[in-house]
Amino acid sequence: MDTVTMIVVGIIACLTFIGMIGHLQTSSSLRKWLRELDDIASGRLQAPHSPWLQKVCDDYRQHERSGIEPNTQALIEKYYLKEKLVIVGLWRVPVGNVQRLLQQLPSFTIILGVLGTFVGLTMALFSMQSTLFALGGGASAGVTMNSIITSLTAPFQGMSTAFITSIAGVSAALLLTVLSTGFFSRGTSLSYLHGKIMTDCEAYLDHTFRTLLLQEKPQDSVERLLDRLATKIEESFHSTIGHFGAVLTELTSGLQQSVTDVKTIFETQRDYTHSFAASAGALEHFGARFREAAEKQENIARSSESSVAALTGQISTFEQQIKKVSEQQQAGQQKFEMLLKRSDQALVDAGRRSEEFGQQLLRIAQEQLQHYSSVHEALEGRLQQKQEEWYYRYAEKQGDYGRAANDFASSVGQLEKSFYHMLEQLKRDLPEQLRTILERERQLQQPTNRDDDRRELARMIETIYHGITRELSTSTRTLDDMHHLLQRMYQTAMDRQTVYSARDTTEALIPPTDPRRR
Repeated sequence: MDTVTMIVVGIIACLTFIGMIGHLQTSSSLRKWLRELDDIASGRLQAPHSPWLQKVCDDYRQHERSGIEPNTQALIEKYYLKEKLVIVGLWRVPVGNVQRLLQQLPSFTIILGVLGTFVGLTMALFSMQSTLFALGGGASAGVTMNSIITSLTAPFQGMSTAFITSIAGVSAALLLTVLSTGFFSRGTSLSYLHGKIMTDCEAYLDHTFRTLLLQEKPQDSVERLLDRLATKIEESFHSTIGHFGAVLTELTSGLQQSVTDVKTIFETQRDYTHSFAASAGALEHFGARFREAAEKQENIARSSESSVAALTGQISTFEQQIKKVSEQQQAGQQKFEMLLKRSDQALVDAGRRSEEFGQQLLRIAQEQLQHYSSVHEALEGRLQQKQEEWYYRYAEKQGDYGRAANDFASSVGQLEKSFYHMLEQLKRDLPEQLRTILERERQLQQPTNRDDDRRELARMIETIYHGITRELSTSTRTLDDMHHLLQRMYQTAMDRQTVYSARDTTEALIPPTDPRRR
């Protein structure tokens, strides 16, 4: 038997043992309470010994004496179901919970048996899977007869676990069910004992115990009335005198507290009186000091009047000085306005000169651009003329094509040299001219607030210069491309001429009668 089977069967056995012991203890306690009820009802026992029966009787007596009709069944269930029993000597459980637990134990054992069944079947499936894997990989690993037998018997162990746990769970459930139905105790099950206790206790309370309570009450109606009158007088006396005594006690404690507060107030008032006398003496001393201070203040007032008169004279002198300063300020403001007008006129003149200078620079730039464009057109015309001459020469005489191409290459080289020379001269002359113009303008005019305009003009001229340089560079690249194209054309023509010459030589060597000569 493997470990899983032992664990599941052990849990089922523990639950079965707890159910049997709990059933025996519960049935024993219920039978004891039934015998106690029989003894009380028959008169063999004067008072109950069980705590819950004593509580039920006390509550029933209290309800009867207060004139309230008691609910006997609810009163019994209140204390009976809360009475605790010691199960297996370990747990103290109420009677109601014990009955529900014993009723559910067969279901628990069946659930454990089914759980063990599924666990065993799962183990068997895993064993069969591992066996199939081992047999499938037997070609690569050594397989013996013992390993095969072990692999085949492994699934049966899981199946044995499933069947053993199922049998144990069903057997335990059957045993607990038979025990709870009272088959071994002549039909006295727990539910039967519970119902008999409820009915016997209710019958005892409603008949026997109630009769005893009625016998304890007075039989004469006058006596009953006197008892009720005495009870009412006692209740009213307690309600009135008790309330008055509580109020009087509270008033006495409050009066004592008030007397204590009054004593405290008197002591505080005495302290205040002493402090007031001390303050009065200090006030007399302060009055003498204040009189001296008033005399000093009067002397200070006289000196202040003389100081105010002197200050008035100084203020009048200060006003005259302020008038003179204001007149001088007005004159200075007029001069400043004239200076502003002159500066505005100077700014206008400077702006006009800057515009003239800008127009002059633009005119110079336009002249340079026209000159460069004329030079570029002349170069293009020469290049076009050279190309046409080259084409004419190539068409007239193919043999002179090489010399014409060389002449054209030399002319293009001279053209490039002259073009680069012109670019270098332009790079040298244009900044020099611009620098001369700017130096002349700087000598004619001092630096003003128009520096930003001059910077903008210089940036514009520099932009024009860079644009011209880019155009010239583009033209240079175009000429280079044309030169390379002409060289490739010349090389292609020379290759074709060589091929044609070789073919003519071959045809000349073939006899006229040869069929290859066509």
